[in-house]
Amino acid sequence: MTSKIWFLPKKPNTKRVLFHAKNHIGLGHLNRSMAVAQSLKAGITDLQVLFLIEGGEDFIEPTGFPWILIPSQSSEDEHCWQITQKVLEVFRPTLTIHDVVLREPVHRAVRDVGVKQVLIGRVGGLLRNQFRYNLAKINEIDLLIVPHQRDEVNSLDQALLAQYKGRTVYAGPIVRPQDRVSGNDLWLQLHLTEANKIILLTLGGGGYSIATELLTNLLAAKVSILDRYPEAKLIAVTGPHFSGSLPKVDEFVCYTSHFEPFFTDYLNIASVVVCMAGYNTINEVAATGLPTICVPSSEADDQVGTGNMAEYAQSFPNIVVGNTDTELLARHITNALGCGRYVSVSQEFRRRAEIASQRVVAEIKGMLDAVV
Repeated sequence: MTSKIWFLPKKPNTKRVLFHAKNHIGLGHLNRSMAVAQSLKAGITDLQVLFLIEGGEDFIEPTGFPWILIPSQSSEDEHCWQITQKVLEVFRPTLTIHDVVLREPVHRAVRDVGVKQVLIGRVGGLLRNQFRYNLAKINEIDLLIVPHQRDEVNSLDQALLAQYKGRTVYAGPIVRPQDRVSGNDLWLQLHLTEANKIILLTLGGGGYSIATELLTNLLAAKVSILDRYPEAKLIAVTGPHFSGSLPKVDEFVCYTSHFEPFFTDYLNIASVVVCMAGYNTINEVAATGLPTICVPSSEADDQVGTGNMAEYAQSFPNIVVGNTDTELLARHITNALGCGRYVSVSQEFRRRAEIASQRVVAEIKGMLDAVV
């Protein structure tokens, strides 16, 4: 067991929240949990939080939140349950929040000590399967928060979620604060000037096979891009599960990395974003207002509203849906480099996100006040 934790004995009336975030292809579960924790810390006095994570130590480290790494394999469920039991004994949470997945050893340990539980249920294959095959377990939680606006969730999914017997709250989008920066000047670190046009490629977790194709064909579009914008530079943050080779720095590629804990720094200097079409990624680029080319993966089963993620992405004026074709990538990128940030898009999205954040804080605060 790896950890970054120490706690004094719990004082009377102290509020403590335990988060469990299970990572899948990317870091979306942990990302969303951190965003909720940051909102709760800002809105609730003297709140203490602790994370049970299944990877992503480098991702959570810059936030300063304490964490404990638990086994992620089902073959280690017994060990996971024992760790969770010890955490509950020492930390003594008032409330536990799970992101999307009610993992049995964690849920069982929390249930057995009578701590109230909240599930933040991002609509997708993981949540649907739990409702279809483990509804009894879902009905043991005390609150379901759906991190979407209700009209983003199609009628079939709403009917599925309606099988939950407790209180359901629609509150979305949930995104991490945009002011989370390292304080370092990337322009100087990467030997760039503000005259450069920065193309930021992000592949989320990078675990889908299309990720390698997207990077390869974007590099193949270099000549066409530089012919129109000779000052263009590429930054590629491929994701922790990307299996291909990172390209070397040259006259076009200025920096590559599998992972960056302060990703906001890179969004701040970007002129255009090229990304996979994951729900969290789409929301983050919508929040920035940056011109963006999204490339959906047929391997993902995400759906929002009556359509797929491509349709959701196209609901934002700053986002264009493309594919991995080299010529099309070059055309989309050069067109986007001629645009500035869509300020009105960013302002409207941040307004909606703030309303969602306030609603989540109010719901959790009400539960905490009822317990303490």
